[in-house]
Parts: sequence; C-alpha cells; structure tokens
Amino acid sequence: MYNYISIEKPKLIDNKVNLGIQLLRVFLCFWVLLYHFCDKYKINYNLFFLIHHRLFHVPCFSFLSFYYSYNAFFSYNMKYIKKRLVRLLIPFILWPVIALIFNNYIIHYEKIITFHELKLQLLVGRQFYVPLWYLFSTLFLTILFYIISKLCNNHFLLIIQFLAIFSYFAQYSYLCNYFICYKNNVKYPILDTIRLLPLSVIGLNFAKSNILSFFIENQKKSLFFSFLFIIFLFKYDIFIDLKGYGGIIYIYSSLFLFLGFYLLPFDNLNNHLKRILLLLCNYTNGIYCLHSKVIQILKTFSGIEGNLKNGIIIYILSYFISYIGFKFFGKSALKYLFI
Repeated sequence: MYNYISIEKPKLIDNKVNLGIQLLRVFLCFWVLLYHFCDKYKINYNLFFLIHHRLFHVPCFSFLSFYYSYNAFFSYNMKYIKKRLVRLLIPFILWPVIALIFNNYIIHYEKIITFHELKLQLLVGRQFYVPLWYLFSTLFLTILFYIISKLCNNHFLLIIQFLAIFSYFAQYSYLCNYFICYKNNVKYPILDTIRLLPLSVIGLNFAKSNILSFFIENQKKSLFFSFLFIIFLFKYDIFIDLKGYGGIIYIYSSLFLFLGFYLLPFDNLNNHLKRILLLLCNYTNGIYCLHSKVIQILKTFSGIEGNLKNGIIIYILSYFISYIGFKFFGKSALKYLFI
C-alpha cells in the first residue's frame, strides 16, 4: 500500500507537551484579546506597536495548528483526523448556539440574535461571533488538505505547496481584491482562508522535516537568534507588508516564535512547577472563544476602558469561566469548548 509521500511509512511527530509552546499559546491568546479590546489612546505606544502594528498572533496560531496536526494527514489512522474535526467543530457550532440562548433568553443588552443570523454564523463563521472565523478557516483547510491527501497520495505535499504559492501570488498581485465588493460574511472567510493557507502548509512542511533536531542540538544559539529575529521583524519593515495576515513576513515570524518558545529550557523544572505552569497555560481555546463576549458584557454593564490592566482582568475572567466549564464537562467531548 502506498502512503501520502513515499513507499515507506512516514515518521509521525512527537505530540508530547512542550511547556514553551504552551506559554506561546498563552502569549498569542492574550495578544488577540488585547487587539480586540485595547484603545490605542489609553495605552503606551510600545504596547500599541506590539498589538496593532504586527499581527503575528493568528498566523502563528495557524502554523502551530497544522504543525501539530501533521499526524492527521500523514498516517493511516483515521482517529487523528476525526479527533481534529471534532475538536474544531464542537466550539465552532456550540459557542454561537450558547451565545444565541444567552443573548435572547437571559439578557437583552444588544439586538436579539435571529435564527437566520445563527445559520449564517454556522455557514461562514462570521456574523455575530466574529472570532470564530479562525475556526472556519482552520476547518476548511483541514478538510481540503485531507481530501487532497486521499485523492493525490504521494503528491500531497507538492499540491499544497503549489496552492501556497498561488495564494501568495493572489495576495501580492492583489488578485484577492476581486472579493472586496462582496459582503463581509462572504469576502472575509475567503480572504482569511487564502491568507492562512501558506502558514498551514509551512506548518506541515516544518513538521515533516528533521530540521527541528538541528535547532535542538544548537539550543542556546537558536534561542538567541530566534528572539533576535523576532525583535528585528517587529522593528523594521524589510518585507512588503500586506496588512492583516498576508505576506511572507508572517511565515518568518511564525517560525521564529515557534522556535524561540519551543527551545525555552523548561526541562530542568521540577514536576510540581511543571504541573502549575501547565495548569496556567491550559484553556486558551476557551479564552479565545469567550473573550469577545466577556468584553462585550463588561463594556455594556460597567463601561470598562480598553487598557492593559483591564485586558488582564478580562483574560483572568475568561480563564476561570473556561476552567469551571472544563471541570463540569471534562469527561465528555464538550471539553473542547474550553481546552
């Protein structure tokens, strides 16, 4: 039987927990929250620069998502792809339903959500629960890549690399502007998916290669240069910046952020500290999905200002809601709403 890449069965990546990557997820999730919440006139310039000028958070999430889903596309075991789809579909479907119930039947602080809006939300991931656009793009790319891997077997990587190149051509040639005339809940799912496609392909390619072992062997130098390059990318415009999540700069930023955090020396921590750190780093999925509603409620009832201190408060509130939800549903698939 032939597999996706060669006659030999491909080596699967080790999905054991890396505390550095867990910290990176917290950093990226907090960055997304601040981007959605902070008022640029109420925070200092350096923080605003970090939040708004470079949107490295979502591209890096996309890179991580497909790096760690390598096994779903390069193994014979369907459990990987099924688990990934369930993990994505549960929050994508249930959070909008929960929001509809909460808005329509518990509080009335905004326009009541209609079932037509719910249908649009579930179709394109962007109507009244905008942060779920990311899950829509990730779901679409997961299904697309899986279909290609099944139909094209040993040409899978070649085809998705071609799609990534075409995506960059569409972005840099402004061919994507063709969709600008469409409504937001039509154009943005298309544009966002096109922008995230190359990040996803790079994540899969990086997982397949053995280059990570080289960086691990040269840990100190790799760690130093990774963060040096990140600072450099933040400070200088050496690439054509297509705004949003488009452009090759987001490939470099995702790679360097991944390497910088992956190589952090947490191996010498005692097990008790590791467990505490892991507990604090959990629930980023719930925080990502919840934070916009927490922001909305607090702004409505308390007029909370968009500054760093309040951003931290919102993150903590979202964390505890996710923590309680996971404890309640942790023995079922509904745990994917929070973790």
